[in-house]
Amino acid sequence: MSEHERILVCVSASPTNADVIRRAAALSDAMGAELIALYVEDTELYDDARVQAVHDHLSLAERHGALLTTIYGDDPATAIAEYARVSGITKIVLGKSPELKRLFAPKETLMSRLNELAPNVEIIIVPNQLTTDGEPLRLRRFFRKGRFSIVDLAKAALILAICTGVGFLFTAIGLAITNVVLIYILGVLAVAFITTGSTYSLLSSFFSVLVFNFFFTEPYYSLRSSPDYFATFAVMFTAALLSSSLTSRIKAQSIQTANKAYQTEVLLSTSQLLQKADDRRTILEVVQQQLCRLLEHSVLCYDSDLDAPTFCAIEQDGGFAGIDLDAERRAVLWARQNAKHAGRTTRVFPEVKCLYMAVRSERTVWAVIGIRADNSPPIDEFRKNLMISILDECALAVEKDHMTREKQRMEESARQEALRANLLRSISHDLRTPLTSISGNAAILMENQGQLSEESLKRLYTSIYDDAIWLNGLVENLLTITRTENGTMKLNLQTELVADTVEEALRHIDRNTARRQIVTDLPEEMLLARMDAGLIVQVLVNLLNNAVKYTPEGTRIVVGVRREGDKALIRVEDDGQGVPPGDEDRVFDMFYTGVKRSPDSRRGIGLGLALCKSIVQAHGGEIGVENVQPHGAKFWFTLPIVEVEGYEQ
Repeated sequence: MSEHERILVCVSASPTNADVIRRAAALSDAMGAELIALYVEDTELYDDARVQAVHDHLSLAERHGALLTTIYGDDPATAIAEYARVSGITKIVLGKSPELKRLFAPKETLMSRLNELAPNVEIIIVPNQLTTDGEPLRLRRFFRKGRFSIVDLAKAALILAICTGVGFLFTAIGLAITNVVLIYILGVLAVAFITTGSTYSLLSSFFSVLVFNFFFTEPYYSLRSSPDYFATFAVMFTAALLSSSLTSRIKAQSIQTANKAYQTEVLLSTSQLLQKADDRRTILEVVQQQLCRLLEHSVLCYDSDLDAPTFCAIEQDGGFAGIDLDAERRAVLWARQNAKHAGRTTRVFPEVKCLYMAVRSERTVWAVIGIRADNSPPIDEFRKNLMISILDECALAVEKDHMTREKQRMEESARQEALRANLLRSISHDLRTPLTSISGNAAILMENQGQLSEESLKRLYTSIYDDAIWLNGLVENLLTITRTENGTMKLNLQTELVADTVEEALRHIDRNTARRQIVTDLPEEMLLARMDAGLIVQVLVNLLNNAVKYTPEGTRIVVGVRREGDKALIRVEDDGQGVPPGDEDRVFDMFYTGVKRSPDSRRGIGLGLALCKSIVQAHGGEIGVENVQPHGAKFWFTLPIVEVEGYEQ
């Protein structure tokens, strides 16, 4: 049965409420039930002492493991009963204080109303004895410190004077006395709107009757009047009292609604901003700023490594100037290690200046948020619950970002592993053919050295040379692509003549280019570009060898250079069969070899063009391929041009 028990303890500003909370907590522990601390906030404006008392009692309930809840309503019995109904409360714990003399005693007690409104809920009364003199009359509260304002009193007196002046005007023009009554009721409503609290509207209701009696009833200028006016006075006072009370309540409710709407809007905007945050640092900055808006307290944030914190300070509490953060660090460490609250308003290091809370998920503390709480109004429970919700959202966002980055890291690791596997598989397959050819030809030379003709020897030497050159080019590509992939390739950028780079590349191309017609198309002007000449030569050699590999003998290959704006465009164009449709975007992918077109060409492993793309992009250029008419392919890439100023002698 205990797992279904839910105990509700009512929180108030009463000095004996702490004892009620402790007894409710003891009952909850004994029964193994869930404890909920409920505070019903009404529209009456209390002084700072009562606000602090409620805050202290809610903090006490939280320390005893209660779930804190704040609801709003001017009828506590109805609010408590409705909450108990919708949340499945089985027991309600109330405190009972000695009866105090009041000006207007209620007809029903809170307990009797709860028995009527929640008949299925067990109500437990904790008897208490007040050790202080109570407040015999509620009217004594009107003039407490912080509730009495000379300015508001002057406003009420001014409105009463204006109503009196209008009343004289109405009587002068012959209007009925009932119109004057309405003017005073209207004045009471105006007082309720422009002053704080119900004190001044109640006083206005009382003095309106006296002033009306003094100036507008016979005998004039006397507080004596005919018994016929007593009913008028009673109706006037009652109407003014009720209307001022309702007006004050509506005004207070509108203020509460505006505050809650703003605080809820902060929570919603936090969710939207967290969705847009793209890294952990941004997430924590968003949460700091939103907490500053919500709490109106300065906020600091320690990341998980507890290095120097970041700050979001406001002027109201002076920021963190004058606070020894080194002395507060022990509270920060405790909050991180235990994933709980520490510092101000808690039982752990309560002497420090800030309240520290861990931003945590199920197993990990991602950060520690600190809120200055030593010289500011206490944080009410509604905002505290919103604050905890924001921290929970922050933890989810940071955890999501962490998981996303871990997934990216694992995907990158898997991609690198797949790259290595493909590379090894391709190398092992493609190295076998030239190595077998080299070893076989070398064996023939050793075994038949004196029996071979000059022509046979030349053919064997040529085959060994071609295979060695092919292997050398493969190794160069492998070394360069490896440096590119792991980020260790460093460019040795120098200002070079583009034409000289092209001529250097032509001296390093495959011997089989002798069976093709190589033509250069170089501009008359000197084009200079910032480049790593060795790598750009490697790009041109790869493009030329690629053209040789995939074109038949006798093909015409053009190497051209021209200026295009602020870039030099270099092209390698042939009149072969071109690139198969649909392969234009794939030929630069690693390990893509396409369709083999030359019967005497050696199979590649698909690194050359991928390497060309990496090198060109590292230089800030672009690379591409397109088919030309009537047939053939054109590979091109660009390099930024360096302008050289001429000087006249």
